[in-house]
Amino acid sequence: MANETPPTDPDTPNQRRMTTDTERIREWAEARDAVPVRIQDSEDHGHSFTRRDDLGESHEEYSWDEFEERFDDEDLVFVYHEEEPTGEGLGFFEVVEREQAFERADLGRDELEESLKEGETVTTEIVETQVVETEVVETDTIESEVVDTDLVEREIVDSEIVEREIVETEFISDDMIEVTVDQTRLDTIEEVERYVVESEVVDIDIEQDQEMESDVVETNIELESVQRSILDSDVVRSSVTTDEVIEREVIQSQRTEGATVQSELIERRLIEEELDEQLLLTYVLEESELIESEVVRSDMLEGDIIDVEEYGAAETAGMETEAGGTMGGEATASTATEAGTGTTDEAMDTPMDASAVELSRDDQGKAVLDESGQQIGMVAEVEDQTAYVDPEPGLTDRLKARLDWGSHGDDDYPVESSQITEITDDEVVIRSE
Repeated sequence: MANETPPTDPDTPNQRRMTTDTERIREWAEARDAVPVRIQDSEDHGHSFTRRDDLGESHEEYSWDEFEERFDDEDLVFVYHEEEPTGEGLGFFEVVEREQAFERADLGRDELEESLKEGETVTTEIVETQVVETEVVETDTIESEVVDTDLVEREIVDSEIVEREIVETEFISDDMIEVTVDQTRLDTIEEVERYVVESEVVDIDIEQDQEMESDVVETNIELESVQRSILDSDVVRSSVTTDEVIEREVIQSQRTEGATVQSELIERRLIEEELDEQLLLTYVLEESELIESEVVRSDMLEGDIIDVEEYGAAETAGMETEAGGTMGGEATASTATEAGTGTTDEAMDTPMDASAVELSRDDQGKAVLDESGQQIGMVAEVEDQTAYVDPEPGLTDRLKARLDWGSHGDDDYPVESSQITEITDDEVVIRSE
Protein backbone atom coordinates (compact mmCIF):
# COMPACT_ATOMS: atom_id res chain seq x y z
CA MET A 1 0.00 0.00 0.00
CA ALA A 2 1.44 3.36 -1.08
CA ASN A 3 1.62 6.53 0.96
CA GLU A 4 2.64 9.31 -1.47
CA THR A 5 2.83 9.57 -5.26
CA PRO A 6 6.43 9.16 -6.48
CA PRO A 7 8.05 12.42 -7.56
CA THR A 8 8.02 13.26 -11.26
CA ASP A 9 10.77 15.89 -11.14
CA PRO A 10 13.57 14.77 -13.49
CA ASP A 11 16.18 16.01 -10.98
CA THR A 12 14.82 13.64 -8.34
CA PRO A 13 16.47 10.18 -8.28
CA ASN A 14 14.11 7.50 -9.58
CA GLN A 15 15.82 4.73 -7.64
CA ARG A 16 13.86 3.00 -4.91
CA ARG A 17 14.97 0.68 -2.21
CA MET A 18 13.38 -2.71 -1.55
CA THR A 19 13.73 -4.73 1.58
CA THR A 20 12.14 -7.52 3.58
CA ASP A 21 14.27 -6.75 6.64
CA THR A 22 11.76 -5.77 9.33
CA GLU A 23 14.51 -4.23 11.48
CA ARG A 24 15.45 -1.88 8.62
CA ILE A 25 11.75 -1.06 8.14
CA ARG A 26 11.40 -0.28 11.86
CA GLU A 27 14.39 2.08 11.76
CA TRP A 28 12.85 3.88 8.79
CA ALA A 29 9.49 4.25 10.56
CA GLU A 30 10.84 5.32 13.98
CA ALA A 31 12.99 7.98 12.33
CA ARG A 32 9.72 9.51 11.14
CA ASP A 33 7.73 8.83 14.38
CA ALA A 34 5.53 6.37 12.45
CA VAL A 35 3.86 3.16 13.62
CA PRO A 36 2.52 0.16 11.70
CA VAL A 37 -1.26 0.23 11.06
CA ARG A 38 -3.92 -1.52 9.09
CA ILE A 39 -6.27 0.77 7.18
CA GLN A 40 -9.87 -0.40 7.45
CA ASP A 41 -12.00 -0.93 4.31
CA SER A 42 -8.94 -0.69 2.02
CA GLU A 43 -8.98 -2.42 -1.37
CA ASP A 44 -5.71 -4.35 -0.81
CA HIS A 45 -4.00 -5.90 2.23
CA GLY A 46 -4.25 -2.56 4.08
CA HIS A 47 -0.82 -2.62 5.77
CA SER A 48 0.77 0.81 6.04
CA PHE A 49 2.42 3.35 8.35
CA THR A 50 1.30 6.65 9.81
CA ARG A 51 2.55 9.20 12.29
CA ARG A 52 1.29 8.79 15.84
CA ASP A 53 -0.22 12.25 15.76
CA ASP A 54 -2.17 11.34 12.61
CA LEU A 55 -3.87 8.20 13.91
CA GLY A 56 -7.58 8.26 13.09
CA GLU A 57 -10.71 6.12 13.28
CA SER A 58 -9.78 4.27 10.07
CA HIS A 59 -6.37 3.21 11.48
CA GLU A 60 -5.91 -0.03 13.40
CA GLU A 61 -2.54 0.21 15.18
CA TYR A 62 -0.64 -2.94 16.10
CA SER A 63 2.75 -3.74 17.65
CA TRP A 64 6.02 -4.35 15.79
CA ASP A 65 5.90 -8.04 16.68
CA GLU A 66 2.46 -8.30 15.09
CA PHE A 67 3.72 -6.36 12.06
CA GLU A 68 6.70 -8.71 11.56
CA GLU A 69 4.43 -11.75 11.78
CA ARG A 70 1.93 -10.43 9.26
CA PHE A 71 4.66 -9.07 6.99
CA ASP A 72 6.28 -12.51 6.75
CA ASP A 73 3.06 -14.50 6.56
CA GLU A 74 1.67 -12.43 3.68
CA ASP A 75 5.03 -12.40 1.82
CA LEU A 76 5.26 -8.59 1.53
CA VAL A 77 8.04 -6.27 0.39
CA PHE A 78 8.73 -2.73 1.63
CA VAL A 79 9.60 -0.19 -1.11
CA TYR A 80 10.78 3.29 -0.02
CA HIS A 81 12.91 6.37 -0.60
CA GLU A 82 15.99 6.81 1.50
CA GLU A 83 15.87 10.61 1.44
CA GLU A 84 14.35 12.46 4.36
CA PRO A 85 10.79 13.56 3.64
CA THR A 86 9.96 17.18 2.99
CA GLY A 87 7.11 18.72 4.97
CA GLU A 88 5.02 16.75 7.45
CA GLY A 89 4.62 13.55 5.39
CA LEU A 90 6.54 10.31 5.63
CA GLY A 91 7.87 10.50 2.08
CA PHE A 92 7.23 7.90 -0.58
CA PHE A 93 6.84 4.26 0.54
CA GLU A 94 4.88 1.20 -0.47
CA VAL A 95 4.05 -2.14 1.11
CA VAL A 96 3.54 -4.44 -1.87
CA GLU A 97 3.20 -8.14 -2.52
CA ARG A 98 6.40 -9.93 -3.55
CA GLU A 99 5.18 -10.83 -7.05
CA GLN A 100 4.27 -7.19 -7.70
CA ALA A 101 7.73 -6.10 -6.55
CA PHE A 102 9.40 -8.57 -8.95
CA GLU A 103 7.36 -7.27 -11.88
CA ARG A 104 8.27 -3.63 -11.23
CA ALA A 105 11.99 -3.96 -10.50
CA ASP A 106 14.55 -3.68 -13.31
CA LEU A 107 16.77 -6.34 -11.69
CA GLY A 108 16.46 -9.95 -12.68
CA ARG A 109 13.87 -11.92 -10.76
CA ASP A 110 16.32 -14.53 -9.50
CA GLU A 111 18.87 -11.93 -8.42
CA LEU A 112 16.27 -9.85 -6.61
CA GLU A 113 14.69 -12.85 -4.91
CA GLU A 114 18.05 -14.15 -3.70
CA SER A 115 18.96 -10.77 -2.23
CA LEU A 116 15.65 -10.40 -0.44
CA LYS A 117 15.89 -13.92 0.99
CA GLU A 118 19.25 -13.00 2.51
CA GLY A 119 17.66 -9.91 4.10
CA GLU A 120 19.58 -7.47 1.98
CA THR A 121 18.32 -4.00 1.06
CA VAL A 122 18.29 -3.77 -2.71
CA THR A 123 18.54 -0.52 -4.63
CA THR A 124 16.85 -0.74 -8.00
CA GLU A 125 14.89 1.18 -10.61
CA ILE A 126 11.13 0.82 -10.30
CA VAL A 127 8.88 0.74 -13.31
CA GLU A 128 6.07 2.96 -12.10
CA THR A 129 2.54 1.94 -13.00
CA GLN A 130 0.20 4.58 -11.69
CA VAL A 131 -3.55 4.45 -11.66
CA VAL A 132 -4.71 8.02 -11.55
CA GLU A 133 -8.30 8.45 -10.46
CA THR A 134 -9.91 11.37 -12.17
CA GLU A 135 -13.19 12.72 -10.87
CA VAL A 136 -15.38 13.68 -13.78
CA VAL A 137 -18.57 15.66 -13.14
CA GLU A 138 -20.88 15.61 -16.13
CA THR A 139 -23.81 18.02 -16.28
CA ASP A 140 -26.32 17.29 -19.00
CA THR A 141 -28.82 19.90 -20.16
CA ILE A 142 -32.00 18.08 -21.17
CA GLU A 143 -34.63 19.86 -23.22
CA SER A 144 -38.16 18.40 -23.05
CA GLU A 145 -41.10 19.28 -25.27
CA VAL A 146 -44.72 18.11 -25.18
CA VAL A 147 -45.38 16.80 -28.70
CA ASP A 148 -48.87 15.41 -28.10
CA THR A 149 -51.55 15.86 -25.45
CA ASP A 150 -55.03 14.47 -25.08
CA LEU A 151 -57.61 15.47 -22.45
CA VAL A 152 -59.01 12.00 -21.83
CA GLU A 153 -61.59 12.99 -19.22
CA ARG A 154 -63.02 16.21 -17.79
CA GLU A 155 -65.90 16.13 -15.32
CA ILE A 156 -67.42 18.81 -13.08
CA VAL A 157 -67.79 17.09 -9.71
CA ASP A 158 -69.14 20.12 -7.81
CA SER A 159 -70.50 23.56 -8.68
CA GLU A 160 -71.45 26.39 -6.33
CA ILE A 161 -73.02 29.81 -7.02
CA VAL A 162 -70.92 32.21 -4.97
CA GLU A 163 -72.68 35.45 -5.89
CA ARG A 164 -75.61 36.50 -8.09
CA GLU A 165 -76.93 40.00 -8.82
CA ILE A 166 -79.76 41.31 -11.02
CA VAL A 167 -78.35 43.87 -13.47
CA GLU A 168 -81.37 44.76 -15.62
CA THR A 169 -85.04 43.87 -15.95
CA GLU A 170 -86.97 44.54 -19.16
CA PHE A 171 -90.50 43.75 -20.38
CA ILE A 172 -90.29 42.56 -23.99
CA SER A 173 -94.05 41.97 -24.30
CA ASP A 174 -97.16 42.09 -22.16
CA ASP A 175 -96.53 38.62 -20.75
CA MET A 176 -92.76 38.15 -21.11
CA ILE A 177 -89.85 39.60 -19.17
CA GLU A 178 -86.04 39.41 -19.62
CA VAL A 179 -83.72 39.52 -16.60
CA THR A 180 -79.95 40.08 -16.95
CA VAL A 181 -77.90 38.74 -14.03
CA ASP A 182 -74.20 38.70 -13.16
CA GLN A 183 -73.06 35.64 -11.25
CA THR A 184 -69.83 34.10 -9.94
CA ARG A 185 -69.62 30.30 -9.97
CA LEU A 186 -67.02 28.03 -8.37
CA ASP A 187 -66.52 24.71 -10.20
CA THR A 188 -64.49 21.72 -8.96
CA ILE A 189 -63.29 19.71 -11.95
CA GLU A 190 -61.56 16.34 -12.24
CA GLU A 191 -59.32 16.00 -15.31
CA VAL A 192 -57.29 13.13 -16.77
CA GLU A 193 -54.74 14.16 -19.40
CA ARG A 194 -52.24 12.12 -21.42
CA TYR A 195 -48.85 13.60 -22.42
CA VAL A 196 -46.23 12.48 -24.91
CA VAL A 197 -42.92 14.23 -24.18
CA GLU A 198 -39.76 14.18 -26.30
CA SER A 199 -36.49 14.88 -24.47
CA GLU A 200 -33.04 15.47 -25.90
CA VAL A 201 -29.62 16.23 -24.44
CA VAL A 202 -28.77 19.63 -25.92
CA ASP A 203 -25.61 20.41 -23.92
CA ILE A 204 -22.95 18.53 -21.94
CA ASP A 205 -20.73 20.32 -19.42
CA ILE A 206 -17.77 18.31 -18.06
CA GLU A 207 -15.65 19.25 -15.06
CA GLN A 208 -12.58 17.20 -14.03
CA ASP A 209 -9.97 17.50 -11.32
CA GLN A 210 -7.10 16.29 -13.53
CA GLU A 211 -6.28 16.37 -17.20
CA MET A 212 -7.42 13.25 -19.02
CA GLU A 213 -5.71 11.60 -21.95
CA SER A 214 -8.75 12.22 -24.14
CA ASP A 215 -11.28 15.02 -24.16
CA VAL A 216 -13.92 12.72 -25.62
CA VAL A 217 -16.45 11.58 -23.04
CA GLU A 218 -19.06 9.14 -24.16
CA THR A 219 -22.32 9.88 -22.38
CA ASN A 220 -25.15 7.44 -22.13
CA ILE A 221 -27.82 9.27 -20.19
CA GLU A 222 -30.13 7.11 -18.11
CA LEU A 223 -33.87 7.09 -18.71
CA GLU A 224 -34.49 7.88 -15.06
CA SER A 225 -32.54 11.13 -15.45
CA VAL A 226 -34.80 12.10 -18.34
CA GLN A 227 -37.92 11.30 -16.30
CA ARG A 228 -36.65 13.36 -13.39
CA SER A 229 -36.00 16.33 -15.67
CA ILE A 230 -39.60 16.12 -16.95
CA LEU A 231 -41.07 15.96 -13.43
CA ASP A 232 -38.88 18.83 -12.23
CA SER A 233 -39.95 21.04 -15.17
CA ASP A 234 -43.25 22.87 -15.69
CA VAL A 235 -44.62 20.18 -18.03
CA VAL A 236 -46.55 18.51 -15.21
CA ARG A 237 -48.95 20.75 -13.28
CA SER A 238 -49.55 18.43 -10.32
CA SER A 239 -47.64 19.00 -7.09
CA VAL A 240 -46.25 15.45 -6.85
CA THR A 241 -42.81 14.51 -5.57
CA THR A 242 -40.35 13.30 -8.18
CA ASP A 243 -39.07 10.41 -6.06
CA GLU A 244 -42.60 9.10 -5.49
CA VAL A 245 -43.42 9.06 -9.21
CA ILE A 246 -40.09 7.42 -10.13
CA GLU A 247 -40.60 4.76 -7.44
CA ARG A 248 -44.09 3.92 -8.75
CA GLU A 249 -42.73 3.57 -12.33
CA VAL A 250 -45.76 5.24 -13.90
CA ILE A 251 -43.80 7.03 -16.65
CA GLN A 252 -42.97 4.95 -19.72
CA SER A 253 -39.78 6.04 -21.56
CA GLN A 254 -37.93 4.63 -24.54
CA ARG A 255 -35.08 5.70 -26.77
CA THR A 256 -35.88 6.72 -30.33
CA GLU A 257 -33.65 7.81 -33.20
CA GLY A 258 -30.51 9.68 -32.25
CA ALA A 259 -30.24 10.93 -28.68
CA THR A 260 -33.98 11.48 -28.28
CA VAL A 261 -36.04 9.86 -25.54
CA GLN A 262 -39.83 9.68 -25.79
CA SER A 263 -41.86 9.48 -22.57
CA GLU A 264 -45.56 8.94 -21.98
CA LEU A 265 -47.37 9.85 -18.78
CA ILE A 266 -50.97 10.29 -17.65
CA GLU A 267 -51.80 13.00 -15.13
CA ARG A 268 -54.95 13.10 -13.02
CA ARG A 269 -55.70 16.38 -11.29
CA LEU A 270 -58.48 18.04 -9.30
CA ILE A 271 -58.74 21.74 -10.10
CA GLU A 272 -60.96 24.59 -8.96
CA GLU A 273 -62.14 27.21 -11.43
CA GLU A 274 -63.87 30.49 -10.60
CA LEU A 275 -66.07 31.78 -13.42
CA ASP A 276 -67.69 35.21 -13.86
CA GLU A 277 -70.80 34.88 -16.04
CA GLN A 278 -73.56 37.13 -17.31
CA LEU A 279 -76.85 35.39 -18.04
CA LEU A 280 -79.97 36.56 -19.89
CA LEU A 281 -83.03 34.85 -18.38
CA THR A 282 -86.45 34.99 -20.08
CA TYR A 283 -89.65 34.46 -18.07
CA VAL A 284 -93.31 34.20 -19.14
CA LEU A 285 -95.78 35.96 -16.80
CA GLU A 286 -98.49 33.50 -15.88
CA GLU A 287 -100.69 36.03 -14.05
CA SER A 288 -100.76 39.58 -12.74
CA GLU A 289 -102.53 41.26 -9.83
CA LEU A 290 -103.16 44.92 -9.06
CA ILE A 291 -101.62 45.54 -5.67
CA GLU A 292 -101.91 49.31 -5.47
CA SER A 293 -103.05 52.16 -7.73
CA GLU A 294 -102.43 55.91 -7.54
CA VAL A 295 -103.22 58.68 -10.04
CA VAL A 296 -99.99 60.54 -10.63
CA ARG A 297 -101.17 62.65 -13.62
CA SER A 298 -104.47 63.49 -15.39
CA ASP A 299 -104.62 65.32 -18.73
CA MET A 300 -107.84 66.11 -20.68
CA LEU A 301 -107.41 65.07 -24.23
CA GLU A 302 -110.85 66.22 -25.57
CA GLY A 303 -113.99 68.00 -24.29
CA ASP A 304 -117.55 68.82 -25.59
CA ILE A 305 -120.89 70.27 -24.48
CA ILE A 306 -123.79 67.89 -25.05
CA ASP A 307 -127.56 68.45 -25.29
CA VAL A 308 -129.39 68.27 -21.98
CA GLU A 309 -132.38 66.40 -23.42
CA GLU A 310 -130.06 63.93 -25.16
CA TYR A 311 -128.15 63.31 -21.90
CA GLY A 312 -131.41 62.97 -19.94
CA ALA A 313 -132.74 60.28 -22.28
CA ALA A 314 -129.55 58.32 -22.01
CA GLU A 315 -129.58 58.63 -18.24
CA THR A 316 -133.22 57.44 -18.00
CA ALA A 317 -132.46 54.34 -20.05
CA GLY A 318 -129.49 53.60 -17.90
CA MET A 319 -131.56 53.89 -14.72
CA GLU A 320 -134.14 51.46 -16.03
CA THR A 321 -131.45 48.98 -16.92
CA GLU A 322 -129.79 49.41 -13.56
CA ALA A 323 -133.08 49.00 -11.73
CA GLY A 324 -133.72 45.68 -13.44
CA GLY A 325 -130.28 44.47 -12.65
CA THR A 326 -130.65 45.55 -9.08
CA MET A 327 -133.85 43.64 -8.64
CA GLY A 328 -132.23 40.55 -10.07
CA GLY A 329 -129.20 41.06 -7.93
CA GLU A 330 -131.23 41.38 -4.76
CA ALA A 331 -133.12 38.23 -5.53
CA THR A 332 -129.96 36.38 -6.37
CA ALA A 333 -128.20 37.58 -3.28
CA SER A 334 -131.18 36.69 -1.09
CA THR A 335 -131.45 33.27 -2.61
CA ALA A 336 -127.75 32.70 -2.24
CA THR A 337 -127.87 33.76 1.37
CA GLU A 338 -130.77 31.47 2.15
CA ALA A 339 -129.20 28.55 0.30
CA GLY A 340 -125.83 28.95 1.96
CA THR A 341 -126.96 29.52 5.51
CA GLY A 342 -126.54 25.95 6.56
CA THR A 343 -123.15 25.62 4.90
CA THR A 344 -121.78 28.72 6.63
CA ASP A 345 -122.92 27.54 10.01
CA GLU A 346 -121.43 24.14 9.46
CA ALA A 347 -118.09 25.69 8.44
CA MET A 348 -118.06 27.87 11.52
CA ASP A 349 -118.84 24.92 13.75
CA THR A 350 -115.92 22.92 12.28
CA PRO A 351 -112.55 24.08 13.77
CA MET A 352 -109.59 24.52 11.37
CA ASP A 353 -106.65 22.17 11.88
CA ALA A 354 -103.67 24.48 12.35
CA SER A 355 -101.18 21.64 11.93
CA ALA A 356 -102.30 21.22 8.30
CA VAL A 357 -100.74 24.60 7.37
CA GLU A 358 -97.08 24.06 6.49
CA LEU A 359 -94.78 26.59 4.88
CA SER A 360 -92.27 25.79 2.14
CA ARG A 361 -89.94 27.73 -0.13
CA ASP A 362 -92.56 27.41 -2.88
CA ASP A 363 -94.64 29.96 -0.91
CA GLN A 364 -92.00 32.67 -1.46
CA GLY A 365 -93.33 35.47 -3.65
CA LYS A 366 -97.01 34.83 -2.78
CA ALA A 367 -99.26 37.68 -1.74
CA VAL A 368 -100.09 37.94 1.96
CA LEU A 369 -103.75 38.83 2.82
CA ASP A 370 -105.61 39.33 6.05
CA GLU A 371 -108.93 37.63 6.74
CA SER A 372 -110.81 40.58 5.24
CA GLY A 373 -109.09 39.95 1.90
CA GLN A 374 -106.87 43.04 1.97
CA GLN A 375 -103.29 42.51 0.76
CA ILE A 376 -100.74 43.49 3.38
CA GLY A 377 -97.48 42.38 1.72
CA MET A 378 -95.55 39.54 0.09
CA VAL A 379 -93.66 36.48 1.42
CA ALA A 380 -90.00 37.45 0.90
CA GLU A 381 -88.47 34.32 2.48
CA VAL A 382 -89.52 31.14 4.29
CA GLU A 383 -87.23 29.90 7.01
CA ASP A 384 -88.01 27.23 9.64
CA GLN A 385 -91.84 27.54 9.34
CA THR A 386 -91.59 31.32 9.60
CA ALA A 387 -92.66 33.55 6.73
CA TYR A 388 -90.88 36.91 6.49
CA VAL A 389 -93.35 39.41 4.98
CA ASP A 390 -92.20 42.38 2.91
CA PRO A 391 -94.90 45.09 3.30
CA GLU A 392 -93.78 47.09 0.23
CA PRO A 393 -92.35 44.71 -2.36
CA GLY A 394 -91.22 45.82 -5.81
CA LEU A 395 -90.90 43.86 -9.05
CA THR A 396 -87.29 42.91 -8.34
CA ASP A 397 -88.21 41.71 -4.85
CA ARG A 398 -90.96 39.51 -6.31
CA LEU A 399 -88.54 37.95 -8.80
CA LYS A 400 -85.89 37.28 -6.16
CA ALA A 401 -88.47 35.68 -3.86
CA ARG A 402 -89.85 33.47 -6.64
CA LEU A 403 -86.36 32.37 -7.78
CA ASP A 404 -85.07 31.93 -4.20
CA TRP A 405 -82.23 34.38 -4.85
CA GLY A 406 -82.66 36.78 -1.98
CA SER A 407 -83.20 36.89 1.75
CA HIS A 408 -85.44 38.86 4.09
CA GLY A 409 -84.57 42.42 4.99
CA ASP A 410 -84.56 44.26 8.29
CA ASP A 411 -87.99 45.81 7.51
CA ASP A 412 -89.65 42.44 6.90
CA TYR A 413 -91.79 41.13 9.77
CA PRO A 414 -92.05 37.43 10.74
CA VAL A 415 -95.26 35.43 10.65
CA GLU A 416 -95.33 31.99 12.27
CA SER A 417 -97.14 29.13 10.53
CA SER A 418 -99.59 28.98 13.45
CA GLN A 419 -100.83 32.46 12.49
CA ILE A 420 -101.69 31.32 8.95
CA THR A 421 -105.25 30.17 8.24
CA GLU A 422 -104.90 29.20 4.58
CA ILE A 423 -102.32 28.81 1.82
CA THR A 424 -103.46 28.73 -1.81
CA ASP A 425 -101.52 28.60 -5.06
CA ASP A 426 -101.14 32.39 -5.06
CA GLU A 427 -101.99 33.68 -1.57
CA VAL A 428 -101.18 33.25 2.08
CA VAL A 429 -104.02 34.29 4.43
CA ILE A 430 -103.09 35.18 7.99
CA ARG A 431 -105.35 35.38 11.01
CA SER A 432 -106.36 38.90 12.06
CA GLU A 433 -105.50 39.65 15.66
